[in-house]
Amino acid sequence: MLSDLLYRLRALFQRRMLEDELDEELRFHFDHNVEKLQRSGLNEEEARRQAGLALGGVEQLKEECREARGVALVENLLQDFRYACRVLRQSPGFSLAVAFSLALGIGANTAIFTLLDAVMWRLLPVERPAELQLLTHGEGSSFEGGFTYGQFQSMRRQNRVLQELAGWSSARINISVDGGTEPALSGQLVSGNYFSVLGVRALAGRTIGREDDLVPNGHPVAMISHAYWSRRFGLAPAAIGRTVTLSGQSFTIIGVTPPEFFGLEVGSAPDIFVPMMMQPAVVPSSENLLVNPGQYLTWVQAFGRLNPGLRPAQAAAQLEAPFRQEIPKGGKFQSMENERLQLAPAAAGLSELRNQFSAPLFLLMGLVGIVLLIACANTANLLLARAAARQPEFAMRVALGAPRSRLISQLLVESVVLSSAGGALGLLLAGLATRLLVAYLSSGRAPIILDLNPNLRILAFTAAVSLLTGIVFGLVPALRATRVAAGPSLKNISGSTRGSFGSLWSGRVLAVVQVAMSLVLLVGAGLFVRSLQKVNSQDSGFARDSVLVVRVEPKGSNQRNADGALSRLDRTYRDLISRVEAMPGVKSVGMAQFTPTTPRGANAPFTLSSGEEVRAFVPLVYPHFFAASGISLAAGRDFAPGDLLESSPLVAVVNETFARRAFPNGNPVGQRIALGGEPREIIGVVKDSRYLNPRGDATPTVYQPFLQLHTGRGQMALYVRVQGGRSAVIPHVREAIQNVDRELPMFEIQTLAEEVDAVLVRERLMAMLSGLFSLLATLLAAVGLYGLFSFAVVQRTREIGIRMALGAQSSDVVWTVMREVLALAFLGAAIGIPVALLAARLASAQISGLLFGLRPSDPFTIATATLGLLWTAALAGFLPAIKAAQVSPLRALRSE
Repeated sequence: MLSDLLYRLRALFQRRMLEDELDEELRFHFDHNVEKLQRSGLNEEEARRQAGLALGGVEQLKEECREARGVALVENLLQDFRYACRVLRQSPGFSLAVAFSLALGIGANTAIFTLLDAVMWRLLPVERPAELQLLTHGEGSSFEGGFTYGQFQSMRRQNRVLQELAGWSSARINISVDGGTEPALSGQLVSGNYFSVLGVRALAGRTIGREDDLVPNGHPVAMISHAYWSRRFGLAPAAIGRTVTLSGQSFTIIGVTPPEFFGLEVGSAPDIFVPMMMQPAVVPSSENLLVNPGQYLTWVQAFGRLNPGLRPAQAAAQLEAPFRQEIPKGGKFQSMENERLQLAPAAAGLSELRNQFSAPLFLLMGLVGIVLLIACANTANLLLARAAARQPEFAMRVALGAPRSRLISQLLVESVVLSSAGGALGLLLAGLATRLLVAYLSSGRAPIILDLNPNLRILAFTAAVSLLTGIVFGLVPALRATRVAAGPSLKNISGSTRGSFGSLWSGRVLAVVQVAMSLVLLVGAGLFVRSLQKVNSQDSGFARDSVLVVRVEPKGSNQRNADGALSRLDRTYRDLISRVEAMPGVKSVGMAQFTPTTPRGANAPFTLSSGEEVRAFVPLVYPHFFAASGISLAAGRDFAPGDLLESSPLVAVVNETFARRAFPNGNPVGQRIALGGEPREIIGVVKDSRYLNPRGDATPTVYQPFLQLHTGRGQMALYVRVQGGRSAVIPHVREAIQNVDRELPMFEIQTLAEEVDAVLVRERLMAMLSGLFSLLATLLAAVGLYGLFSFAVVQRTREIGIRMALGAQSSDVVWTVMREVLALAFLGAAIGIPVALLAARLASAQISGLLFGLRPSDPFTIATATLGLLWTAALAGFLPAIKAAQVSPLRALRSE
């Protein structure tokens, strides 16, 4: 078998040598027979004649020998490839047009597939990622990661089923390298065995080890990412061992992570890693979670590698007891009593991006697939026209004995060469498109960092799509072009190519398919665009463009219940408000505990005087927040500075939704509601606003003064309503924040509109890309119609000339062509509308979460898309119609 394989490889790569050997062998046999015949008494001439007859046809023998090598198919394909390249080089304009058209379709498919691969399937860049398991807890089908530090340590001590248990927690970390203020870094607190469990080694220096994570605040060391090393230190080796200031404390940089490493959270890329035991030092806004671990649930993510031979369910069962031992008693942790542990595969990491974008990306994959089919149909039409011009060539080859299968193979190879060129160009376009898309998705939020470099899966996908594309668009033209009779075609070699619209049935079918599929895309794009318009046009209840928002997280802002923490934070916030209020161009200033992109916790239960309970969102605010954010007062009054005094009565302002639910038949102002057993008076009612959920109804909300609630987090957001341009105010706001506290982390200053856009990123993505793809598909369909009827006009030049010579008007010729165009367009629309409705119904589960105020079968969207497509088709056909009307009868008849 090995010798046979080697022989076949030699036949492929040493073909000339084998041909020389074959010639030599045939010559030897011929000479030997001549010599033998001469010895029998024949003269040389007769001997050579009879030896030739005995040997048979030399070329036929050579072909039989070549077929015996078992590589005839490969040799034929290579020959077809060389011929295809030669033919396509002779028509560079045609080849480039087809390759670029296919590159758009293949590139779009590759771009969306690359995003799907990066978000869903790409393995973590660590050792043996398939062995990693993430610890989660929950009940039913809902599980999440995150444990108290006590639970993490308890499971770690009693672990017998994992090789090791490691953990991490994400955090914003203030940094100062040269003593100045710098943007806060995305960081991670990691256990001492974090890097060893993952099998990640330092690119320079060393990793954080077990000895660095033994004593609270005992080892102020840090690792930095390769990206931050490059960005901040220019890859200087001297950065290792350098001292930097993190949240006011000195740390030593001990190492740099490899460039491909980003941790276990897909989409994020921490700049700095510090030991978990340094939490009190690097996250001063939080309390000491090491000694008081029961305050927060989800700050430690835990993972490990299973011991050989164990199943995840067995490991979870063994860790159940230590998990339950450390469940904090009462309060929000009570529900954990009914939860169980579960180990989830972590080979591809974990990411919120999967939940947010998996459905849109799969939908987009379907849309770009349709775009590619339209590009295939368009290219097939071009090849049909090209094949018609090559009829004499094919007839000559058939007359010379070429089998039809050989011609089909050659034409398919030409198609695959074109699609491969389109695939190569599409791969380059996809690389650019994916980076632009990720940058777009990152607008208004923390940057999304994904590994978008082509891997084997992406290259295989692109190659498969390119090959399949070449076969799909090349098969019909190949079959059509090779259905040729040698005799009649050879008679017409010197004549002109004649035909009629009716003879172009293949092109007409393809044109109808393009129109139908374009309509499907237009309807989908219309739904997504109209949905986004409806969301943006509804009354949001607040001023969007004239309000600046920036988060503020002073030191200790997570310690509201610590001694003196509340008054200290209040002084900081009042100082900041007064500084910003004094700035020119500022209309009003307020603070609130939330922004549209802030994750919202569970609603709190309020007890009415009747004993009934109503749940509501409870944000903390400062006076003038409503004026600053543009939320209108409907009744009563706003909070006043006097409401912030420690001795002030407990008060609240509610929104209209809460007022309707709690007091459907009365005036809520002056009524009392209780939270946690503490009654408070409603002093005002404000209009509903949809800052938390722009897609849905307003949330019942009870606003509280900052100093009147002593639990929860203390981070706030500054709301600044400006007059005129915002660009002049932003630098002064940034300066005021730094003057209040030099150690405050600096967050991006954005408008409320930008914050809302970040919340609606899925809707904006679908509207933008579906609109782009539908326009591309419509353009391709229009080009296909234009090409089909331009070719048809050329074919019917003699017929048109005769008609005009017999008295036909130019308008009659125009109408003849337009009637054909509109017939195809209406037929395509008649097919496309039910297909669009069926597709919308099949995808309704995915689409429903992305549509607002619309049904997938929205008649206005379907009607608008249909009219737009028919208008485009009419425009595409009008140009060939005008060309037909300009045919000179005399010239047309002379050309025959």
